[in-house]
Amino acid sequence: MTTDNGITFVNVVDVDPARQAELVALLQEGAERVIRHRPGFVSLTLLASADGSRVVNLARWRSADDVRATQADPAAAEYAARTAAIANARPGLYTVAAQYDA
Repeated sequence: MTTDNGITFVNVVDVDPARQAELVALLQEGAERVIRHRPGFVSLTLLASADGSRVVNLARWRSADDVRATQADPAAAEYAARTAAIANARPGLYTVAAQYDA
């Protein structure tokens, strides 16, 4: 078992299945153009539900302050607004309580 000292931004986004691919493309664009270049960024994983109704964004950061600074960045806020226009986001910050690897 391992634990991590960083912070994980988890955003569960409900979307019409007809727009899931559009949402994934938008989140990928935001990650490439903005998020991955922000201070404190560690990694990002996008998960698309098999039924098309959700996308989960898992972004690992060094600290909660790094997340808050990114959320305050106008370029990141633009992607959040574009996401909100097509889907219902439920973001939150989490710490890793436990992780098991093979």
